[in-house]
Amino acid sequence: MLFFKPVLSQVSSNDPNVTTLQLSHKKLTDKLLVQLSDALQTNSTINEIWLTNNYISESGAGYFANALENNTTVTEVYLGGNKIGTKGALSVANLLQRNRVIREVGLEDNDICDGGAKALAEALVGNDTLQTLKLNGNKINSEETLKSIKEILQKNRDAARKKLPPSHQGTAISKPPKKSSSSRKSRSRSDKDRSKSGSGGEKERDRDRDRERRSRISSSQSKSTTAAEAASSLATASAATSDAAGSSSPGAQPTTSPSTSGFKKFTNFLSGNSSNKDVAKKDSLKNHDYEKVGAFV
Repeated sequence: MLFFKPVLSQVSSNDPNVTTLQLSHKKLTDKLLVQLSDALQTNSTINEIWLTNNYISESGAGYFANALENNTTVTEVYLGGNKIGTKGALSVANLLQRNRVIREVGLEDNDICDGGAKALAEALVGNDTLQTLKLNGNKINSEETLKSIKEILQKNRDAARKKLPPSHQGTAISKPPKKSSSSRKSRSRSDKDRSKSGSGGEKERDRDRDRERRSRISSSQSKSTTAAEAASSLATASAATSDAAGSSSPGAQPTTSPSTSGFKKFTNFLSGNSSNKDVAKKDSLKNHDYEKVGAFV
C-alpha cells in the first residue's frame, strides 16, 4: 500500500507536524498494524489514532494494545468496525489497567460479547482517566455490566471536571457586585418618599393634581389662541385673493359688502343726503332714542 510508507516514516521520525493518524477505511491488516505499533513505541507527537473499518482481528488488536501500554501522548484510540472480538477486548482491558493517559476508546461493531464487556468493566475499577468507551453494535446482553461501565465513566468525567480551573468548570458562581453608597442613598430617599402616607402626603398629591389642572388649562388656551390666529390669517388671505381677483378683471364692477352698503346708507340718512324712502325712515325715527342709533354706529 503506497499510502502507508509515508505515514510510517512520519511516525518513526517523530514528525512534530503529525499529531493525528487518520487510517480509517484503508483496508489495514494485522501485518501493517504491527509495523505501525512498533513505530508508535518511540513516538511522542501522536495524540489521536483512527483505525475504524479495517481488517484488524484479535491478534492485531493485542499487539497494538501492548505497544500503547507505556505511551504517554496518545489520548484517543478508535478501533470501531473491525473484528477484534472478545479476545481483542481482553487486550484492550489489559491496556486500560496500565495506561493512565487514554481518555477515549471506540470499540463499536467488533463482535464483543459479555465476557469482553465484563473484563473492560473490571479494568475500569482502577482507572480514573478513561471518560468515554463506545461499545454499541456489539453482542453485549448484560445490562448490569453496561450500567457499571457507565457509572465509572461518569465518575471519571466528574473528577476530571473538578480538576479544571474555575473558569472552565462552568459551575463558578460570581459574587454580586457591592452596592455603592450613592445607590444606598437613593434607595433610602425613595423609602422615605414612600413612607409619606399621612396628611402631608395627601396635601402633596392635591398640589400635584392642581398643577396638572393648571397645565391642562394653559395648554387649552394656547391651542385656542393658535386656532384664532390661524383663522385670522386665513380670512386675510381670502380677502387679499378677492381684491386681486377684482382688480385683475377690467370690466368687473366693484363689489360692496352688505355691511359697507348699509353703513353708507345710514350716514347719508343722518347727513340728509338720502332718497325719499330714506326721508320717510328718518321721520319715523325722530321719536326713537338716538342713543340707540349712536350705539349702533
